[in-house]
Amino acid sequence: MCGRFVASRPIDEIARLLEVDEIDPALDAAPARWNVAPQADVAAVSEPHLEPGRRRLSVYRWGLVPWWAKDPSIGTRAFNAKAETLTGKAMFRGAVLKQRCLIPVDAFYEWAPAAKSDPARRKQPWCFKAPGSGLLLLGGLWERWRPRNDESAVPLFTCTILTTEANDLVRPVHDRMPVLVAEADIAEWLAAEPLEQDELHRLTQPAPKDALEAFQISAKVNDAREDGPELIEPVGPSEQEPAGSGERAPQLF
Repeated sequence: MCGRFVASRPIDEIARLLEVDEIDPALDAAPARWNVAPQADVAAVSEPHLEPGRRRLSVYRWGLVPWWAKDPSIGTRAFNAKAETLTGKAMFRGAVLKQRCLIPVDAFYEWAPAAKSDPARRKQPWCFKAPGSGLLLLGGLWERWRPRNDESAVPLFTCTILTTEANDLVRPVHDRMPVLVAEADIAEWLAAEPLEQDELHRLTQPAPKDALEAFQISAKVNDAREDGPELIEPVGPSEQEPAGSGERAPQLF
């Protein structure tokens, strides 16, 4: 899964890197955040149906609410979507055809299972980021929802982050990881048109191991109310195996 991430980069820098044509004014005062959790407002890039080829950086609530939902509460459990089953799930079947988006992040968090030797049974948080200061582009889907029989209501725009099987770096910590869209695939991913099944499969495969680096971080990140750059400061040895069920796990570095 992917349930927390870092979004600390300035919006204008994201817009430049992704060649965005239009920025939602609501993002003008978007703060840097180091502990973004589901149901938060997030920035995502998409290509609106009526403006093919024109990229817009907009605000979406993290937790997909399909257009046919009776109320938006369904979004609380749809912050992730398994890439392998998208076309078979009513929740995501429509959006995957023409409503794909990119959620730009600086890092994401995962939690390793607690070690048997840990008397408090605390999970160990890990930070995964691009080598250097690179931007990670998480593949996502978006939806537009409004209450039934109320065309005058302000629409709610929501999104979900796709997950796939973990690569060799992430697997010792968690068996899932977010889909990372490569720079060469941005235009195809954002295009408001269906993808062939084989191509969708290719685009949602686990990223190469060298696309990420990983390190342990403080348990402060466990509390979604905590925020600040200190959350991504490495702790512990520079090379350390994640604590799982007590069995030896592969090195992350």
